[in-house]
Amino acid sequence: MKLIKLKLASFRNLQNIELVPGKKFNVFYGNNGQGKTNLLESIYLLATMKSFKQAKNVELIAFGSEFALVKGIVERDRVSREIAVLLEKQGKKAKIDAKLATRLDDFFGSLNVVLFTPEEITMVRGGPDLRRRYLDRAVFTCDLSYLAAFHDYSKILKNRNALLKVGDGSGMEVWTEQLIQAAQLVIERRKAYLGEIGKLLQGFYSEISGNDETVQIEYRLHGVDEKAFAENPSGALADAIKAHAAEEKRRQTTAIGPHRDDLYFGLNGRSARHFASQGQQRSFVLALKMAEIEYITRCFEAPPVLLLDDMTSELDRERNKNLMDFLKKREMQVFITTTSLSNVAIEEMDDNRTFRIKEGRILE
Repeated sequence: MKLIKLKLASFRNLQNIELVPGKKFNVFYGNNGQGKTNLLESIYLLATMKSFKQAKNVELIAFGSEFALVKGIVERDRVSREIAVLLEKQGKKAKIDAKLATRLDDFFGSLNVVLFTPEEITMVRGGPDLRRRYLDRAVFTCDLSYLAAFHDYSKILKNRNALLKVGDGSGMEVWTEQLIQAAQLVIERRKAYLGEIGKLLQGFYSEISGNDETVQIEYRLHGVDEKAFAENPSGALADAIKAHAAEEKRRQTTAIGPHRDDLYFGLNGRSARHFASQGQQRSFVLALKMAEIEYITRCFEAPPVLLLDDMTSELDRERNKNLMDFLKKREMQVFITTTSLSNVAIEEMDDNRTFRIKEGRILE
């Protein structure tokens, strides 16, 4: 799976860009604020129709423009196709080979990406929203139906919260039943993904750390009995919602569900969040990303495209080397941003291309 060509029009500070990347390592370098991360964001948007910065459409469209266009030629299984995302202030439109995509399932999967940003290095010690966001992105890549399940849950949650805010009990029972059904589906998809990733995580962590430390990754339900959920998911969720009824009334928001759940990262049987060193935490996240890449490769029988945003400033020399050794063994396309080429070991990257980014323009 490769990105063969990228065209941008009025995307953030990138007015008119045409990029032909190399098949392996591509390095965008230049001072901060020039548009390097925006380029990665455009590739991510082309794959997922979302901004990894949680940006709204109007923030992605260049000032003074009515729309932005992100278009790419992608190759998968030796077949090339053109995919495009048209961004307007009121919404997005996806196109495949210049035709409007009526089913998003046909659009997604043409280009798979794995994103690695400085924010994710702090995922172990940061808040649960970071871990949930990582998990949802990862699950969706290999399970395209997950997006619909997640959106269904989000809509039901919004409607139920609206009733709680106005203190209207009419219809609450119906919305609660729908919430339970939708929540169960989201939770089961998340758990299934973590079950597969957990099988790969230990091997990659051992390879990075060079020791026999054990790592764990688990899904943690908020306010729901884990054993009861395993035996009767819908019953356990219903019981938990009843038990938190007073809290919901007081806070005027739904207290139980996937939007409150979390991930547990363990190291040697203890919480990595509380007991792991900064180096151990970074090794954990790096191993997690390697496991994600491996899992996607197995799902699609082709590696994803990797987006590395300024990771050289976050990983020390040894972990950078471990990551590069991992990537060199795989026939995958990689895009890296950095402030200076001296921060990356260009001489160790076979088949590399470098692009200097200045004021929203590419200077090769």
